[in-house]
Formats: sequence, C-alpha cells, structure tokens
Amino acid sequence: MLKNSVIEYRLFGKIIFILVITLVITSMGISSSANATTKQDALNAVVNFLNAEKNCNVDEMMNLSEHSQKISNIKEFYTNFCKRNPLQKANITDLSMVNETTALVSIESSYKDRIFISTMPVVNKNGQWKIIRGMSNSGYVEFPDKTNKDTRENEVEKAVNDYSNAIKLGELKEMKKHLKIMPHMDTNKLENHLKSLSDEKPTPEVTTLGINMISDSVAIAQIKIQYNNFSSTNNLVVCKENAQWKIVFGRSLMSASIPTSDKIVEIK
Repeated sequence: MLKNSVIEYRLFGKIIFILVITLVITSMGISSSANATTKQDALNAVVNFLNAEKNCNVDEMMNLSEHSQKISNIKEFYTNFCKRNPLQKANITDLSMVNETTALVSIESSYKDRIFISTMPVVNKNGQWKIIRGMSNSGYVEFPDKTNKDTRENEVEKAVNDYSNAIKLGELKEMKKHLKIMPHMDTNKLENHLKSLSDEKPTPEVTTLGINMISDSVAIAQIKIQYNNFSSTNNLVVCKENAQWKIVFGRSLMSASIPTSDKIVEIK
C-alpha cells in the first residue's frame, strides 16, 4: 500500500512538472508571437505612411504620423511638400523595437533631385502606431519655454543628468541603469564604450538643451556635449519603462539629405 502511494506521488509530481514546463514554453511562444505582431504593426504603419506620401494622400499621412515640431497647419504643410517633392521610391532599411510601444525606423527616401536618409521614432499612441516626422538635425537646437516645463520633462532631464553624473564617477553599473540598450548591441563593445567614456579626462559635460514630449512614455532630448576643445549637439530618444526614464542606446536619431542628378556614378 505504501509502495503504491509513493509511486502515485512520484507520478503526480512528474505530471505537475511536465505541465509547468509546457505552460512556460507556451507562454514564451505567446510572448514571442506577440512581439512579432507588435513589430509587424509598427512596420505596417511606416509602410502605409510612405505609400500615402507617394500617392499624396494627405489625410492618411496625418492619420499615421505626428510632427516633432509645432506646425500650425500640418495638412497644408504635407500638401505643399507632396506636390513640390513627390516621393519616387523609399526603402525601409531597418526597424528595431525599443519596447512594446516604441520602435526606431531607418528610411532612405528618393525624390527627383535629392535622397533623404533618416532614423525616426515610431510610437504607439492610444492603440495606433505613428511615425514621428520632422526630426531636427544634430546641431539644430530649438530652445523651449523653460518656465513652462511639466513633471515629465523634469523627470527626463533628471535621467540625462543622472547618466552624466554616473559617467563622471566612472560607475559602469550605474551608467547602465539609465540606459535602454538595443537588442543588437554587443555586450563587450558596450562595456568598452562606457569604460572609455568614463576614462576620458576631463569628462565631457552633458547639458540638456530641450525636451520634446512625444507621448507619456517617449521623449526626445536635445543635449549638448562639451569636450575640452569642442562641443557637439545630439538628439536622444528617452523612454519610460517600469516608472523609470531611460536613454535609448544603440540607435541614433538622424536626418540628412544629399543631392542627386542624372550623372550618378555607380560603383559595382
């Protein structure tokens, strides 16, 4: 009788163990599937926006985008841009997920006499993915009204300042606490980069020049980095996860254009 009870207990334990493992594997599969769906939704929004731009469907462009700079009549702006600069071809060269509500997309857009290359945020706002257009170039600084900052802007600025202080103190672990590291980043290269930042003397001074709130959980921070003999400006994506603002590390926002003509020299 006792022997049978022991056998039944062990069999029951194995069944429970198998059920737990099955549930874990299933949940991982569901999570992976959800992540793939989220990325596809973000990608679809970008594709649909570019198709709308190509067809000069201004209403759809407005539905699938937001402009990072304050434009009073965005419909008129998009209409004039489409008519004067019809999109001929566009390539999405990369789309990387930051988290479940934020992605970064890189696009190469060809117009009649110009090629644009850019990396922009794609943000889920109220259940809809939107591409954030009108990213300013590094070096362009739009000074906000510092007397009218809200709590979120102060929190974003504090996150940038805390990261800067961690660099000065050479605390790599503390530096990482303030970073949202993109999945493709090589761990060793990241360690070496952060160490070289903190080893540089004098340590560069980081100043927040302006903050543009994209949503409740995404912001763009314009920063100035002052080195010993020169300074530079940059735009950073800062996102909120688990009630903490973090600087997105591994993809830089950018916007640039180059001229093109009928005398292109192709190198094969």
